Amino acid sequence: MSTTGAGEVFDRYLAQRNTVALDGPARVDELMADDGTIRAAWAEYVGDVSVRGDEGLARSARRLSALLRDDGVTYNTVQGDTTVARQWELDSVPLVIDGHEWAALESGLTQRAELLDALLADIYGDQATIGRGKLPPELVFGHPGYIRKVARLGIAGRSLFLHAADLGRGPDGRFMVFGDKTQAPSGIGYAMADRKLMSRAVPRVFQHCGPRPITTFAQTLRLALTDSAPSGVSTPTVAVLSPGSLSETAFDQAYLASNLGYPLVEAGDLVVRDGALYMRSLGRFKRVDVLLRRVDAAYCDPLDLRTDSRLGVAGLVEAISRGQVSVVNTLGSGVLENPALHVVLGDLARDLLDADLILPSVPTLWAGDELARTKITAELGDLLIDNFHTGEQLIGPFLGSDGLDELRRRIEAQPWQWVARTLENFSQAPSVTPSARRIGADILRPAPTSLRTFAVAHGSGYSLMPGGLGAVLLDGPAGSALGSTASKDVWVTTIESGHQSRVPSGELPADEVDALSDTQRAQVLSAGSLAGAPPRVLSDMFWFGRYGERAESTTRMLSVARERYHAMRYRPWMSGTAAVGVFLRAVAETTTTTSLLADVDTERMPGPGETDAAIDALVAMTVARHYPGTVAHAVDRLIAAARAERDQMSTSTWMILGSIEQALVDLAPDPRQRSIRPASVETDGEPVVPDPLAGLHADAADTIGSVGDAADPGADLIVAHARIMHGLLALTGVQAESMVHDPGWLMMDAGRRIERGILLAGLSAAVLVTAHDPETEQGLLEAYLIANESSVIYRRRTRGVIQLAAVLTLMMFDESNPRSMIFALTALRRDLTALPDEIRSASAEREVDDLIAELRRVDTADLVSVSADGRRVELATLMTTISAGLVALSSLIERTRFASPTALQPLWGAGIEELP
Repeated sequence: MSTTGAGEVFDRYLAQRNTVALDGPARVDELMADDGTIRAAWAEYVGDVSVRGDEGLARSARRLSALLRDDGVTYNTVQGDTTVARQWELDSVPLVIDGHEWAALESGLTQRAELLDALLADIYGDQATIGRGKLPPELVFGHPGYIRKVARLGIAGRSLFLHAADLGRGPDGRFMVFGDKTQAPSGIGYAMADRKLMSRAVPRVFQHCGPRPITTFAQTLRLALTDSAPSGVSTPTVAVLSPGSLSETAFDQAYLASNLGYPLVEAGDLVVRDGALYMRSLGRFKRVDVLLRRVDAAYCDPLDLRTDSRLGVAGLVEAISRGQVSVVNTLGSGVLENPALHVVLGDLARDLLDADLILPSVPTLWAGDELARTKITAELGDLLIDNFHTGEQLIGPFLGSDGLDELRRRIEAQPWQWVARTLENFSQAPSVTPSARRIGADILRPAPTSLRTFAVAHGSGYSLMPGGLGAVLLDGPAGSALGSTASKDVWVTTIESGHQSRVPSGELPADEVDALSDTQRAQVLSAGSLAGAPPRVLSDMFWFGRYGERAESTTRMLSVARERYHAMRYRPWMSGTAAVGVFLRAVAETTTTTSLLADVDTERMPGPGETDAAIDALVAMTVARHYPGTVAHAVDRLIAAARAERDQMSTSTWMILGSIEQALVDLAPDPRQRSIRPASVETDGEPVVPDPLAGLHADAADTIGSVGDAADPGADLIVAHARIMHGLLALTGVQAESMVHDPGWLMMDAGRRIERGILLAGLSAAVLVTAHDPETEQGLLEAYLIANESSVIYRRRTRGVIQLAAVLTLMMFDESNPRSMIFALTALRRDLTALPDEIRSASAEREVDDLIAELRRVDTADLVSVSADGRRVELATLMTTISAGLVALSSLIERTRFASPTALQPLWGAGIEELP
């Protein structure tokens, strides 16, 4: 009989909870009361899970993991000088909060936001709290978030636009705030993505539980942004300022911008002219009235703030001071993130709001106070210690005796810089373990949790997201310092007449309902538009096209090479086997991966038990991400270009890219196989990108054997190439049929045509220039046609008789063949001439016209003619001319149409904030 009345899953959970309570610190359990009964807020969820059992939990976890991969939800981490994109981890069990409890918590959070808003206005105003002795000046002027320049700006309206609070439930059952995020709060985009994915991963449970929707918060945020525009602006335009695609929370920024309907911009996309902020777009400048910044304030203006910053816009502070642009959060708001302020918030609430603080902070001590310093040094090993001046953070239990002694000396030397907080045992909630993709004994386990809430200034107060972004914390002191392993969707129950409401069957989930009033909808629609494409966006789309074509063409060539090699190995008596080695080397030459074939003897078959060097080389040419010319190298850069323009891409794009990523990881789960590097790398000015594969299933090598251990690695390669090609073909279809054919699309298609021409010229030269015996040449021509997706049309037109002249006519001059050179060049010219006049390039169009004229000048008979030394000189010359011309054309477009503004060099040695 069930001890909880909720089934075996929760009986085991209760047993684990009791074991943890005996062996570990005391924690409140979010799911169960002390007597083991299920809390009312969780009743609907528990009822559904009890029916589904372990298998249902495991299936939901696997489904959610697949959805995360398909949607491309990532988090960037820095490893040395490399940025690694890791898949976002989302617990398939939500954190459920009772609606009544949320109402009380909402009051405390609203008050806290109002208090911090008043404090921020005072800090950059008359500083009365300092004058009255309520706020120690060291906590303000010693914090790097304080910016003196802002004190003279006189910004109208609310000082704190967006506030996030990290909080957890303590052992006494009360929520307490661990930290305030006021600089450029992150997580709204992740919270929105988590909600969307959870509603798809567990649709029945989501429908039954009916959590309060969070899209209402996004709609309020959109309205609040337009309301924050400078006075006198009737149709405000809004943009979201990002540090770039290598930022840790790049996905969060792009997802939020996309859902708000505002462009995601970087510093190079913006310019200050005549005291106002503009966005570069298609050769023109579009006024920006409101800037939601995700760049730390000190980096926002290399002219007035940090002179070494490349993330800001020169003159932005001046534009703010003139009242020409509203930047939110306000520059300088980061000073409120000082944890030492928690010591005085209670007094400040009474001073500024004439009210007691509703929501307490984690117990905090400031070493600038002598009594507090004594307590800190005595209990140092049990505390979390921050130097708010330098940003350093230390966890006392992780420091040895020598480390603690050294820290005491540092605190005594500069006591005003140090603050200590207790390491609280935050409440625990049910969580599905990462291994839950396989059914086990303890799929559901208790894990410590925390919550990040979001509030936006709107109207006369603040509006909160119902719930927020939950987190599964690490066990022990690291978890008490909010070190997390996964996020949680937060479900706030909706209470109506004492009963939880449900989403009626057949209706859309609550988060897909437009909750705007007619007046609000009109306000949103009346806002100005920044539709357009900055040079950076055009560049990313151009390279997206190039890398997509490079990945597809390389996969085709490798597939044909593998197929021909496989046929030669198992049917060596067939004709044309001599062509296999030639074609393998031609593919390596075309893709610039010749060193990977250096030790491969294609004429010798491996004996029993021997490693097949040719197959290993083909695997390396597929998965070696650091090696230019491989499939993985092109896919890496394709994904990086897509992530840089995530707000431009459809959700289908991420599903496709996720499948391609997974195919590469499955082929070579051992990271060492994906890390082969050439002796030297020439990038030809191509963009530097993060590693999108490194963080995906990083532990796969521990659970799956490497390709070399497989019974038939050649079979694995066949499957991988098929999966990769399937994804790339789907991507091409999405690009052709689901993307607006705007200037960005034209640049993408132009990039694809340039890359196709370069690779076709390269393969044609490598395969066809040198004459061979008739049997070898026949095999080479067959492979060449298949690699260029033109075998079927050739056979249909020529009844299967393969002749070089006919092949060249089809591949070079046939304007009806989309794989021919003339088709690529004419399509390229069509793309370039269709661009808006502001970004058209006459010189680029002339370059293409010259290449088309050069191609039409030659005669097929001249191309097939063989010289005395056995080479087709005219063909070699033509391919070299076209390839070089296309490379030069790409450089010309990059240089003249995508060039970013040069970095500013200040006339003085230090910015204002760097002066002593």
